[in-house]
Amino acid sequence: MLTTILRRLAEFRGSRKGNMATMFALSLPIGLAAAALAVDEGSLYVERREAQSVTDLAAIYAAANIAKADAAVLKVFTNNRQKNVVLVGDANAQSMTAGYQRVLVEKGRYAADPTVAASTRFVVGATPPNAVRVTYSKDGTTYFANALMGDRKIVTTAVATAPAEAAFSVGSRLASLNGGLLNSVLGGLLGTTLSLNVMDYNALLGVDVNALQFIDALKTELNLTAGTYSEVLQAEATVGQILSALATVTKDRDADIALAKLLGAHIPGSLKVPLANYIDLGAIGKLSTGRGAAGLDANVGIMELLGAAAAIANGKNQVAVDLGAGVPGLVSVKLNVAIGEPPQGYSWFAVGEPGKIVRTAQTRLQLVVTVGGSGGLVDSVLGGSVRVPLYVELAYAEAQLKSVSCPTGKPASAIVTVAAQPGVAEIWLGDINPAELKVFTKRPVVQPAQLVKLNPVGLNVLTVDVKGAANVRIGNMTPTTLTFNKSDIDTRKIKSVSTRNLTQSLTASLLSGLTLDIELKVLGLGLGLFVPTDAAVKSAIVGLLSGVTAPIDDLLYNVLSLVGVKVGEADVRVHGVNCGRSVLVL
Repeated sequence: MLTTILRRLAEFRGSRKGNMATMFALSLPIGLAAAALAVDEGSLYVERREAQSVTDLAAIYAAANIAKADAAVLKVFTNNRQKNVVLVGDANAQSMTAGYQRVLVEKGRYAADPTVAASTRFVVGATPPNAVRVTYSKDGTTYFANALMGDRKIVTTAVATAPAEAAFSVGSRLASLNGGLLNSVLGGLLGTTLSLNVMDYNALLGVDVNALQFIDALKTELNLTAGTYSEVLQAEATVGQILSALATVTKDRDADIALAKLLGAHIPGSLKVPLANYIDLGAIGKLSTGRGAAGLDANVGIMELLGAAAAIANGKNQVAVDLGAGVPGLVSVKLNVAIGEPPQGYSWFAVGEPGKIVRTAQTRLQLVVTVGGSGGLVDSVLGGSVRVPLYVELAYAEAQLKSVSCPTGKPASAIVTVAAQPGVAEIWLGDINPAELKVFTKRPVVQPAQLVKLNPVGLNVLTVDVKGAANVRIGNMTPTTLTFNKSDIDTRKIKSVSTRNLTQSLTASLLSGLTLDIELKVLGLGLGLFVPTDAAVKSAIVGLLSGVTAPIDDLLYNVLSLVGVKVGEADVRVHGVNCGRSVLVL
């Protein structure tokens, strides 16, 4: 019996029957677990790809609508059937259960700089924002392996930017045209004598040229081999070369005639314009020359370019002009204008993304006007005329590009906002030393003005000595936001920011604070001589000056507008917009 049992045990140990069934039974749990892991990992991979696709799309849409980035992101997730999505930081998110999906939307600036590591090119919170980072966090879906894998989180991130840019400028435009006045002032700035008529100036005011086509023509005039627009703008050009370039690109016959007259006026070649202070193209400047309108659809007025060139070329210089009796209503006019150097790193015209700033140059003006009498006390006592010296000092005006958006992705839907602030201005009725005008490191000393000075000749003559002083300060510390749409851009619309209601006469405002020091003496016998009272003299002077505030205002406005500034106002124009498509960058 024992022998039989031992024999059978030996046979059992050596038997190979049922091995596969045994191995299958032992490995089945492991196989099932591996299959569950494979299914769940495959499912998570697909789910992660779908989440990344939605995150990418949300970032692109948010960058294109950066002002409403949060709403744009939620809209994308909703449209793509992602349920229970809440924004991180939303007040309701704190009470959400684990089944909710969370989205973090971060605005910042992205700089496409190859010298910077890709991971640091996006800076959260940097202003003004031009990019959006979207981070999407959700619980991954598992079907079989919860016990083995535990909770699986899916986190996807995308950064997109929409490089929208606008071309804009700050300056002033001529309020009215007086050919003789403009010839004298512009000729003085250009160091020559001009003979343009009102029709010529209207032609220059009414015609635009494409900014890049103008620089292409300027490159040819300067015989440069520069490869990019920025390289061209590192050069200097004479005013004559700028005029020749303008004549090359303009297609208007009347403007051509006016430019030909300017070119024939023998403008000194010593008047040079540093182009870096003339036009700022921003990132557009990296384009190769020859792109023209295809590179930037932005037009600039010929008169704006001419006025800016004249002003910049005269930086640190002073222009003295004797207008004689050329201004209706005034006996004589003498004018001194000094234009400071443009602020370092700024120009009056620029192309760029939000945050870009343009500024005018600091300007000083001395205006000595002689006003004639009209009978009565002015003629009999004050000698028939009153001298009115005015001193005007204007700090730079500033405009900052705040936002550029193209909601549909096309320029036709463009909306551009610009925050503008006029420069602080002060106006005095008083005398200064003209030599101090161009010393911009200090303010000229303003003395009470000698309005009337009559000395006795012979007997029984009344001595009249009248001095006056007045001061008006105009300032605005709060920028005003201006909004431009595509129609405004196409129609060359100019929008202004004012520090006060300028419909009131500027000169009249100055006269309202006028203080007079009147000294009347009778020399000789003085028998029967009428001696007016101080009040009568003051009334006569104020009455005379009040009657000529309009031509003085007109003179001030046109002279200052010609060099790109205006008292108490800043004029802003958007010349073009470039709506780049929103793209993923990280």
